[in-house]
Amino acid sequence: MMKPSSPSRLQLLSFALALLLTGVACSHASEGEQGKTKEPAKPAASTAAAPAAAQAVPPAAPGTAGAPASAAPAGAAPTLSPEKLPAVVARINGKEIKKADLLKEAEGLKSQLGGATLPPALPAAFYRQVLDGLIARELLLGDAKASGITVSDAEVNKQLDGLKSRFPKPEDYQKALAANGLSEATLASTAREQILVQKYVDAKVMPTLPATSDAAMKSFYDQNLEKMKQPERRHLRHILIKADKDTPAADKTKAKTKAEALLARIKKGEDFAKLAKENSDDPGSKENGGDLSWVQKGQTVPAFEQAAWTLKKNELSPVVESPFGYHIIQLLDVQESRVMPFEEVKSRIGEFLKQKQGQDQVRAKIQDLRTKAKVETFI
Repeated sequence: MMKPSSPSRLQLLSFALALLLTGVACSHASEGEQGKTKEPAKPAASTAAAPAAAQAVPPAAPGTAGAPASAAPAGAAPTLSPEKLPAVVARINGKEIKKADLLKEAEGLKSQLGGATLPPALPAAFYRQVLDGLIARELLLGDAKASGITVSDAEVNKQLDGLKSRFPKPEDYQKALAANGLSEATLASTAREQILVQKYVDAKVMPTLPATSDAAMKSFYDQNLEKMKQPERRHLRHILIKADKDTPAADKTKAKTKAEALLARIKKGEDFAKLAKENSDDPGSKENGGDLSWVQKGQTVPAFEQAAWTLKKNELSPVVESPFGYHIIQLLDVQESRVMPFEEVKSRIGEFLKQKQGQDQVRAKIQDLRTKAKVETFI
């Protein structure tokens, strides 16, 4: 029920470098896909607070050159049909970037932008933006390799294993590969490049950044007080008896009956946390006694949210039905909407400002590498 990233979108990894280098924030795509379609999982303690600093000036990824979606508004800029693209769209020190590579990246980025963000006929400026990203990637990869940075098979396998673990079954992973026109070898190659660029940035860029002063962090805080507001949060715990849309009617009845029996036992004085550990079907919270920590509106499915926001402190809900089954919800505490104190968000502001410095440095590095290389573009 807490918002997860969608594991079926395997392109998030395969196009990660293109997103990184062209300024399309991959995290935004993930958030857009995060439907309210998962059983509750315990959020991090800073779930509600963490985005505040980032919202003030959304951090672009290292190497950005501006978001393609805004480079050429629909209807305002000339479009470029794929048929008119040359077979070779660029050369970097003699290495060719082919039309097929550009189209693959462009389609991937269009998909990550949600499709409807861009018109079916892509603006010429969009293709050029994507090409700039491809060139930037090649320049960074080349300099990383020249610097002696390497990526081990173990590092690649670890990243791929993390991706695979997000799929319920191995065959789901294979289906996602096929649906996105990817092979495991292609995915591994992309992961290797992604890791190499990240290691390059970590080794060559981030250590050179000056420490962010307290004055700079406080100035950022003072200038973005509106973004430091935290909405009302509720500390909740629950027990889920699973019964999704595919559950037979007889089994759904049994699940509801079980939930009602558990609710009656809690009302008679049995320990909520103990019953959650023994009975809840939510793997993300059962070991914590059903504790979901602090939740704010928009983080759970509507039926759950509606019930949770009618409760008073320490009150139990009746059995609540959601797309995942039957819930018993208890409100433990309420934190009213507030402006977070500077000391509470100081570390996150510092990290945000450091990332922004890093992005500026990577952009400068790409520009420096580009001036030293022989770069030819043909669109």
